[in-house]
Amino acid sequence: MFDGQNVLTLEGDHLDISYRAQDTWPAMTPAGSIKNYTFGIGDPQVGPLVQLGLVTSMPEEPLDWRHVVDPPHFHGSDQFRVLAGGEWNVGGRPLHAGDYMFQEAGKVYREHPASDDPAWIVLVIGDRRGALPTIMAEADKETLIDGGDNFRAADAENYAHPAGPKGIADVNTSAGGCSRGYLHGSVAALAADAPLHGTFGDANAGPSVELIHAATDETIRPESVCGTEQFLVVTGGSLTIGSDVYLPGDMRVQRAEEPMPALVAGAEGCQLTLVVADRRHQPVDATIG
Repeated sequence: MFDGQNVLTLEGDHLDISYRAQDTWPAMTPAGSIKNYTFGIGDPQVGPLVQLGLVTSMPEEPLDWRHVVDPPHFHGSDQFRVLAGGEWNVGGRPLHAGDYMFQEAGKVYREHPASDDPAWIVLVIGDRRGALPTIMAEADKETLIDGGDNFRAADAENYAHPAGPKGIADVNTSAGGCSRGYLHGSVAALAADAPLHGTFGDANAGPSVELIHAATDETIRPESVCGTEQFLVVTGGSLTIGSDVYLPGDMRVQRAEEPMPALVAGAEGCQLTLVVADRRHQPVDATIG
């Protein structure tokens, strides 16, 4: 089920979002150095929460990432990231455009910009019950940025996940599991005929993800339909879906049970991240009449 958090609306068969249309994004800080979209997809209780971050360094709005924006913390859910543009740092690990990262629940970390260039961060929290962070230092709780309901310090005594604030780590991929809480790489480094498959979050109804490095003009998937929402992110090359063309930084949310035209890579191939919101449903071939 799509939940636009009273900001986004899924009308028709799909919703398009683009980092390249940054002027339309809602600001999280007064000058707009941090902009964000958050929405839920999949199972309404345990499905994923997608958080899209658009971070631009502004001299007129210096930010204290260490104590105000993103102090050391952990979440009660596995996470998946892909960087659609710029440079970023998660847990001391650098990410560049097209890099992905799986992260286990309960892992203490912080994240921040790695350069002054705009960063386009796609974060999928696998189980929305574990979305709220547990802040490590009491002093940082007092200075934490006011980011609304999804960006506030968790109450350990009243945490939504039944396993508590550290949740249950359950990351599984075709490339193996996490090492010291992380598994990361580059979509561009994947072989054209060997996509990476993964699951994370709730073991029953959590999301699945497929990372694809497609060749020139390759039909990645024929016309299809899926019983849950799908979330697509292009990080390299281009993608055509029907009459729509998607470039790096472009995203699409496909409505559940609505047929989707074939996914076709462009002249420079395509680097694509495709999240299926509820692993119990997978796309099947369909005919669009």
